[in-house]
Amino acid sequence: MTEALLNKIICIKKASRAFALVSAEKRSKCLYTMAELMRENKSVILDVNAKDREIAESINLEKKRINILSISEKDIEAMAAYFEDAAKLEDIVGTVTEHTEEANGLIREKKLIPLGVVLAVYEARPSVITDSAALCMRTANAIIFKGSKNAVNTDKALVDVLKKACSKCGIDENVIALVEEKGHDITYEMVQLDRYIDLAIVRGGYSALADIKKQSNIPVIGAGPGNCHIFIDESAQKEMAINIAVNSKVPRPLACNATETILIHKNWPMESTKELVETMQEKGITLRGCEKMAQLFGLEKAEEKDWAEEYFAPFLAVKIVDDIYEAVEHINTYRTPHTEAIVTDNSESAAYFMANVEANVVSHNASTRLTDGIGFGLGGEMGISTQKYPCAGPIGMRHMMQEKYFLFGKGTLR
Repeated sequence: MTEALLNKIICIKKASRAFALVSAEKRSKCLYTMAELMRENKSVILDVNAKDREIAESINLEKKRINILSISEKDIEAMAAYFEDAAKLEDIVGTVTEHTEEANGLIREKKLIPLGVVLAVYEARPSVITDSAALCMRTANAIIFKGSKNAVNTDKALVDVLKKACSKCGIDENVIALVEEKGHDITYEMVQLDRYIDLAIVRGGYSALADIKKQSNIPVIGAGPGNCHIFIDESAQKEMAINIAVNSKVPRPLACNATETILIHKNWPMESTKELVETMQEKGITLRGCEKMAQLFGLEKAEEKDWAEEYFAPFLAVKIVDDIYEAVEHINTYRTPHTEAIVTDNSESAAYFMANVEANVVSHNASTRLTDGIGFGLGGEMGISTQKYPCAGPIGMRHMMQEKYFLFGKGTLR
């Protein structure tokens, strides 16, 4: 790590201490300013994003990766609106979670305070910057972004806008920072700086997450791949099952909570399976099936990798299973874990499935796309945690807070 980068991180830590004391009103004003400047700088952001896409195409980056890094006018408006929504959220900084008065006169309180500095390591997905910055502004945490080389121009343009908003509102712009130096070694060195960085949130593949955890001296939350499944049980209502399957995949196949595999009980009516297949194909989804599905419906035969794939694309793997036990075993073999769903009218089957699949979110008769920080009342998300501890599922505001004890005595002794 260069001396310049280390000094930059030290400045960010220093800025975070002052930022933790900034009022909720001032941070709300900054969020509104961020929304305003996002809209004012729309053309600049779109231009640099076009440049990133052009570079990505020149090096033959996968189409799905190019789609992920691409943003439109509609996306920028959604980002701006999110800042405005975050400005209206209840501010939890300083919330008293426990209050106890002891017999000896000691008063003990536990309050939520900002962690300090959060490091976000992520793929080329520009919305990570705006979503994460909004939550960190709301929780009074400083944030360092370490993104992909494939979106460096877009990331810089977005961060520049957000830093400008901070300065305009009298907040040290160092509370939002972008590390432009590339390479895994830089990340490994940063996660060893436990004096200056308090939490790392890593959005990416499991190999990258494992490597970072090996090097880290700070807590790491992994928001890994989302290989989500739907199991259609034999008692599932046809219309409900098809609607849930469509909603879980078609509107946004790039989402981490989009379904990647559908498992179908062998006793679910064949005409229902046929209608499901035809509906998905009509909506532009390419299906890859197990041997039986391939034979019955002329599908491309799925390979072993298809059962473990997070497609980020309009592709879907489908498999006929003998029973719920095979479905659960399949999911637990290939799960990430993220979100798993069962469609059934049998309450006993639902209970078995929900108790036995290894998932951070499990649904009965509901879309996998419902896994969302805003939908869960968390004010948004820094990602979807695919580990069990220190948190599982959407990473919201509460997960970026420390619970600090405050003792108030009158010369109280032990």
